[in-house]
Amino acid sequence: MSSSIVICEKGTQAQAIKRAVGSKFGQVLPAQGHILTLKEPDEVREEWAGKWRPGLLWPGRFYEKKPVPQTKAKLDAIRSAARSASRIIIATDCDREGQLIGDEIVEYLGFRGEVLRCIFNAEDPKSLQQAFANLRPNSEFRGLYMSGQAREQADQTTNLSLTRTATACLKDPGSRGAIGIGRVKSPVLGIICKRELEIENFQPQDMFEVDAQTSVAAGAFTLTCSKLPKSLLKEQIEDAEDEDEEELTEDQAALQEQENTSGRIMKRDIAEGLRAAVVGFQGDLRSKSEKKRQGPPKLFDLTALQSTASSKFGWTGEKTLEIAQKLYSERTLITYPRGEAKYLPENNIADIPKLVPALLRLPEFGRHQPLLQSPQVRKGKSGHFSNKALEGLSHYAIIPNVNTAESFAATVPSLTQDEAKLFDVIVRQYLAALAPDFEYRQTTIEMRFPWKGHDWDFRTSGRVPLVPGWKEILGGAGSSAKDGEQELPAINAGEKGNVESAKLRTVTTKPPARYTEGSLIKLMQEAWRLVPPGPNRERLKAAKGIGTPATRGDVVKGLIEQGQVKMKGKSFIPTEGGMRLYKALMQACPNVVDPARTAIWETIFDLVEQGRLAAEDALEKIFQETKKEIQNITNASGSVSITIGKTVKPSPKMVAAAKAVSERKKIKLPAKCTTDASVCRAFLEEHLPKRDPNAPAGQGGTYPPSEKQLALAAKLAGEAGTQVPDDAKESSKALSAWIDAAMKKAPPRPPSEKQLAFATKLAEENNVDLPAAVKKNMKDCSAFIDKMMGGAKKSSGSRRKQTA
Repeated sequence: MSSSIVICEKGTQAQAIKRAVGSKFGQVLPAQGHILTLKEPDEVREEWAGKWRPGLLWPGRFYEKKPVPQTKAKLDAIRSAARSASRIIIATDCDREGQLIGDEIVEYLGFRGEVLRCIFNAEDPKSLQQAFANLRPNSEFRGLYMSGQAREQADQTTNLSLTRTATACLKDPGSRGAIGIGRVKSPVLGIICKRELEIENFQPQDMFEVDAQTSVAAGAFTLTCSKLPKSLLKEQIEDAEDEDEEELTEDQAALQEQENTSGRIMKRDIAEGLRAAVVGFQGDLRSKSEKKRQGPPKLFDLTALQSTASSKFGWTGEKTLEIAQKLYSERTLITYPRGEAKYLPENNIADIPKLVPALLRLPEFGRHQPLLQSPQVRKGKSGHFSNKALEGLSHYAIIPNVNTAESFAATVPSLTQDEAKLFDVIVRQYLAALAPDFEYRQTTIEMRFPWKGHDWDFRTSGRVPLVPGWKEILGGAGSSAKDGEQELPAINAGEKGNVESAKLRTVTTKPPARYTEGSLIKLMQEAWRLVPPGPNRERLKAAKGIGTPATRGDVVKGLIEQGQVKMKGKSFIPTEGGMRLYKALMQACPNVVDPARTAIWETIFDLVEQGRLAAEDALEKIFQETKKEIQNITNASGSVSITIGKTVKPSPKMVAAAKAVSERKKIKLPAKCTTDASVCRAFLEEHLPKRDPNAPAGQGGTYPPSEKQLALAAKLAGEAGTQVPDDAKESSKALSAWIDAAMKKAPPRPPSEKQLAFATKLAEENNVDLPAAVKKNMKDCSAFIDKMMGGAKKSSGSRRKQTA
């Protein structure tokens, strides 16, 4: 066999390949993600270096690649091995990004031998052995590589072009840093800003519900009417089947739209009339009681894990990924954590007899052994094991690592507190997936009350857990009905209910919740929900939202670092600058903050992958829109000023001028005026006459007086028993003129004690009397000292000549 080498994506992948096939296919050399990166615009064209200007940063050809300095050793190792190889096998992840990582290395090295592709979506020995037994020509994946290149080139060119344009045209000169714009970043800013505007504009509404206390032979219960009869509504509305609804977590609540008031009773007089009318009514009851089952939730992908950790522990997405990475790479307790699938390949079913007992031997899970004596395997997209659901995905769900199951008992006790928390969450999700269904009895009671020609529905429901099943592992299944639900009595067939009394209850609508990091990352994955029905919505759904599981946390962190959003408690709110940026983009180029932009791009990249469009032509289509966006942002220059990022401190002169204006006009300095140059400048521009920089010298406006000028003027005024006129304080020039005049009118200033003592000493040395004026006038004293010192110098000079 010709000599070959294997290029994979990371060290752990290399270890898995070596365990599966050894060195049968040659040396296995890991990259470290992207070990090549695109050159920066400044490295490509000289005119793009230095001061940023509006414009499209497209050199007319693909940006060239350069090595990432931190991973140079990895590239050098692959380069060295490739020199003596006639074949390279690319065994990186099997998605677009994995193809890009492998192909860009081969292309950068200029390798001219045979290139094969190893395709797998699981890294267990059996899957990898099958993949290496069925190697395919890498040329089959040329379209996937070119679509990856198009994505990379489009992102860099567009994001940097818009960032530089916005920074040059919209940024307030009093703030540091760039106005970052990105295909993923800006829609996330838009999501946060739109929610904040919804909250600001929210108008609470009162809805009314009537609670009817009803009795039957077996007891009493409350029936509630909260909706208008269907016959009163213009459009038929479906009954809200809330019997299967779960309590929303804090994170899930943020994903809900504003509370729906459609069909609700919104008029108090109607509700009050209904309340009064229903008292004493005897009506037929319809009772339905049925046994229901609920299967366990899906396994974790990274987004779901981050959302859960945010809700349970208050962790950021970045922290969750960091801890998960340690559990994967250092502790080897879990599978690859950066995946975006919630399923396992069907061959992983064979791991259950080894993995489950190892987990149940851990003290915290041992009590679930009776529940998992016969693990329940659920196949297909409605379950947890599905090859079909994993098609096109590189990694499966995050679960405990079967390859290190024997060492669980020794390793788990040594985990840090945070590692133990996250491992516990992952283990419970896996064990729950194999546990029996949660079973409960759902009872619904309804009564129709005829009033004013319509039937008003009064109803209630209750849930009683029967078999906790998987909820015993995850929690959430008590021994009684959900909070707020009542225990319902048995209803006999044909029994009527007697309404003993009724109360009117007011329910006030609440504004939508702000996003926590968990709910925001989840919404990034489900961003298709924000797009109207149609092809873009479906394409975004197929793309699994905006960003990737591994980068979403970094996107959110970047928005905070760039000053576009900030935290309020556990939730995100836009900064003032972030909101102004969002509004400016909505005005100039709303597509930049629209998640559908990703769907449009992905549709173009699909054509590249299919070979129906050249990558260069795809970029041209994207850049046509980018040019319009650049022009629209440029046109907004002068009408929008955005303070974002770190603020520049005002100069001491600006602060002094602001304080002087504040004292003179008796107005309070605005917040941050002495620490934020943009705030200070705005205050001065508002309260001082404007200067024309093009006016001749001495014209065009005024400068404010300095603190020293004001202090001297105040001292002179105090000595003269008068006040500094307000018009003199208006400018430095006017105050200087006043000071000059005041000094001429001021009485002579006496010399200081030191000055007078020195003058007296000189008078004694020169055998002269000290004039009376010298004792009273500082100027006369200074003149006398100068005269005496001058005489001393002449005498000294004469002595030097005589001794020469």
